[in-house]
Amino acid sequence: MSEGTNKTKLKDTLRTLNEQWASLHSQWRDSASDSLDREAIQPATDAVRLAILAVEQLSEAISKAKRDCDAG
Repeated sequence: MSEGTNKTKLKDTLRTLNEQWASLHSQWRDSASDSLDREAIQPATDAVRLAILAVEQLSEAISKAKRDCDAG
């Protein structure tokens, strides 16, 4: 699986998480939902964003290595 495919899957997963949580959270507004948002949803969102950044950086490093190998 390519880096681009992984990045796309991560972005799709994040979008799905945010859409489904927004839908649920619009109907479920109490301290339990706020706690779930703070303790699970936001950390998961942050982790996926970091993973996307890592995939982007890894993809750049792999592309550079391929160019360097082709040039050498």
